[in-house]
Amino acid sequence: MNRFYLLLAIFMMTLLGYQMSSHATQLDKTELQTENATPASIKVLLNQNASGILLEVKGPYEVRDPNEQLKLSWGSRGKRYFLYPHEDGIKWGENFSGVFQLQIIPTSPETTMLVNGIQYYGIVEVYNLDNQLSVVNEVDVETYLKSTLPPRIHRKYPAAVMDSIAIVARTDAYHNAIGNKSAFWHVDAKNVGYRGSGLMFNNTSVDSSIDNTKFLIMTYDDKPFASTWNKNCAGKTASFQSIFRKNTSTPKGVDSHIAAKDRNEHHWSLSIEMEKLAKLAKTNRVTDLDLFVDHHSNKVYAIRVKDGAHQEDIDFLTLQQALGEDQLISNDFTVSLKGNMIVYEGYGEGSGVGLCIYSACQMSESGDLAPKILAKFYPNTRLSKVPSYIETRPTSKLSTQTFESPESKLGE
Repeated sequence: MNRFYLLLAIFMMTLLGYQMSSHATQLDKTELQTENATPASIKVLLNQNASGILLEVKGPYEVRDPNEQLKLSWGSRGKRYFLYPHEDGIKWGENFSGVFQLQIIPTSPETTMLVNGIQYYGIVEVYNLDNQLSVVNEVDVETYLKSTLPPRIHRKYPAAVMDSIAIVARTDAYHNAIGNKSAFWHVDAKNVGYRGSGLMFNNTSVDSSIDNTKFLIMTYDDKPFASTWNKNCAGKTASFQSIFRKNTSTPKGVDSHIAAKDRNEHHWSLSIEMEKLAKLAKTNRVTDLDLFVDHHSNKVYAIRVKDGAHQEDIDFLTLQQALGEDQLISNDFTVSLKGNMIVYEGYGEGSGVGLCIYSACQMSESGDLAPKILAKFYPNTRLSKVPSYIETRPTSKLSTQTFESPESKLGE
């Protein structure tokens, strides 16, 4: 009898711990499945406009035409040839005449693919577009996280914080895949730092958190959403859509009393010559500056550089990349013109969006676990275990499609 009550208590604690909002509803079963479906995967663009690739398969495989769903070839021991496009299709050892799309699919869990010497798991897809190749790796989300997440974590955080980061990253991956399910690819390897399986960083704490939270994602309005984190929000966070200017539904920003209390301890300043900003904005000079800010958090999402009657807008991420993340540390800043210098005065570190790691670390020290930490920074969301989702592929002819990023540009 004691064992029965113990199991009942564990079940109730799990149920309460992972229910993050009483306003949340169940997942849309037409989009997501948890049983008897293909494991959740994401399509990563590896190469674009390439004249060819050296493709080696180690292990059993088959070759399919994804447009017609036809098996074209197969092998039991692997294959290594230069793959290239031509006017009548694609050649990879043998000539696939009249075929402009190929899927190389592993038929054993031990099979790996090497594209120009870099190892990948999962499926490799190639597309002949005007005699140039676009190459995509479709890989399961858990493997994708173990390649992309470790390089972004530069210090060891408490386990609860690492678990939170893993769930945030997985939620964003599911959002990219499900939100663009009919696209030929979901993310660009260069933008997300994807290096395949052969170049995975050895970070046991990150890998452990990915394994500990396997298949766990957050949902908002019944779906995974665009999500990220920052190192120190300095008191307030902003919503993803307000800073990144994406037309997507995401949780609102929140106040963090923990980070607000220590705000002044994380002050920074930066001075740059006007000429440097003028060059970046492609103007002759800088006569004035305006900031575009999120009204709740006062985080900057863009800056307007004025040259008399002429003006140019630069989004925060572009500005930060140009000046350096170690220089323009956050988007919580004011700006002023002093002589021939531009002076930034700011607080915190990062984009100010989503999970505030500084606050999460202190919550963890107080004994809070990932569900409570995530509930704080992602209001009206819930945790769900989603190991798979319905996968759909483009069915129309390639000649009627455009091969572009599914991501939208900065809004006005």
